Amino acid sequence: MSNYTSLKPQPPVPEPFEDDDVFIQPDSGASEVHEADLGSPANPEPAPAPSTANTTFSSSKSRKTYSGGIFTLNYYRQFFDLESSDFFRNCYRSLNPLVRLPEEEFREVGDLYGSVWITATLVYLLFFCNSFAELLSEWFLHNDKLGINYFKMIITSINLLYGYIAIIPTLLYLALRFYFKVVLLIPLTKLISIYSYSNIMWIPAALLSIFRGLLINHHVLDNALKWTCIGIGAILSGWSIVVKISQYFGTIFGQEDKKFSMLVLGLLILAHVGFSLGVKMCFFGDL
Repeated sequence: MSNYTSLKPQPPVPEPFEDDDVFIQPDSGASEVHEADLGSPANPEPAPAPSTANTTFSSSKSRKTYSGGIFTLNYYRQFFDLESSDFFRNCYRSLNPLVRLPEEEFREVGDLYGSVWITATLVYLLFFCNSFAELLSEWFLHNDKLGINYFKMIITSINLLYGYIAIIPTLLYLALRFYFKVVLLIPLTKLISIYSYSNIMWIPAALLSIFRGLLINHHVLDNALKWTCIGIGAILSGWSIVVKISQYFGTIFGQEDKKFSMLVLGLLILAHVGFSLGVKMCFFGDL
């Protein structure tokens, strides 16, 4: 039997891509590299979304809707739906009376969260600091007889502080709406919020009043410290209110109406002075 290979003709080898049934998928990675080498633009990455880090509190609240009427609890959620960062920001704006508000905030609803809790905190601090000062006085005088009706004091302070942040803004709102007929009317809750956050300025005065207990035998110094505490709280809180209200008046009153805005500001200052004297009488006795 022969060991030689048969020399019979073999079928021809098909050329690449000549067979219709054969299809080779090109390498996608290689094509992309080739396109990049040729300078053709690759698939661009989607553009980053605009940053929302500077989104204001107003825009975040304007996107939220609260269904229901004024007789439903859901309606009042908008006045208490407040982030912690927004709350501390509002506190900072009140602690610095020179800070001006963005004009768009005068067209937004104000939060009542700060109105409730800041005023409640102030009532507690004034009551605690004044009571502690009286206890120090009793201790230095070795007198265990307490002659102050603390329950009456705290009830009076609640009526005074909450009444002030509710009545004065309401009267101002009614005057702007029905007497001056302002078009860009500030919401009532925003006015209440401005007045409420300004009460933060009374906290240093309340803490300072504790030292009255050490001056029980020095009536002149004791009386001077009382008026110093009232003066600090009245000036700083009133300054915060006047700066923000006058800024709002600048957007709604022209030069021809400047005398009306100054008149209203003067009345608000007088009301604040009366409120400060009421705080003096409530916590520190008669004038």
